[in-house]
Amino acid sequence: MDMKDQGELFGGSYHWWPPEKDHIFLFKANPLRLDYFESFIRSWNGVKILDVGCGGGYTCESLAQRQAVVFGTDIMEESLRQARDHAVQENLSIDYRLCTPEKLPFDDAEMDAVTCFDVLEHVHDKQMLLSEIYRVLKPGGWFFLDTLNKTFRAKVLTIWLGEILCRFIPRRTHDWQYFISLQDLQRLAKTVGFGDIKFAGIQLDLRRRNKNSLPVRISLQGSTSIIYFGTTMKPLSRI
Repeated sequence: MDMKDQGELFGGSYHWWPPEKDHIFLFKANPLRLDYFESFIRSWNGVKILDVGCGGGYTCESLAQRQAVVFGTDIMEESLRQARDHAVQENLSIDYRLCTPEKLPFDDAEMDAVTCFDVLEHVHDKQMLLSEIYRVLKPGGWFFLDTLNKTFRAKVLTIWLGEILCRFIPRRTHDWQYFISLQDLQRLAKTVGFGDIKFAGIQLDLRRRNKNSLPVRISLQGSTSIIYFGTTMKPLSRI
């Protein structure tokens, strides 16, 4: 399996509900991400969408609440168990499946859209995962992603500060060698068949400062030096 050992991947942390520690940021990032990506897809209502690397189901639940037809995959059975249990509590219909990045358990051209949040920075064979995402997408289907940039600033914030100094993130959650630059991701995406990726970053927005949201927004003018967001589409026909 072209991914770090499961125990190393999450630093031994499998707790998702209620969100705590670093998972609070993952949970609160969902409204920001989905609000931004809605500028491309307009409405999630009835959209058949797959969330790759769904963890405890934060993104899947947000999408289901927006009336999408939602599927989620992950390599961690314990994460999926918690995701299924919480979906039942919230009366949400979500199809969760256990799999590795090398083979997504769906037919060709089955999905209208795919999301992949906080995942690519943990995957060694990114081209294989991108190929699988491309395969399961319908022509004209959207691919929405975010990941950590391969910069010194990202390394300092997530590993040195987050994991080692403040210990807010479980140790060994991240490995800088798996981070990827915008240019390298663009190249890999084009290799498997995607069009150009439109990148966006984080911009400070103090108007959003409250206990339920992060004081930032995603914009094309935002900083991509630590985390960046990408949008691309599977072409209607491949030349």
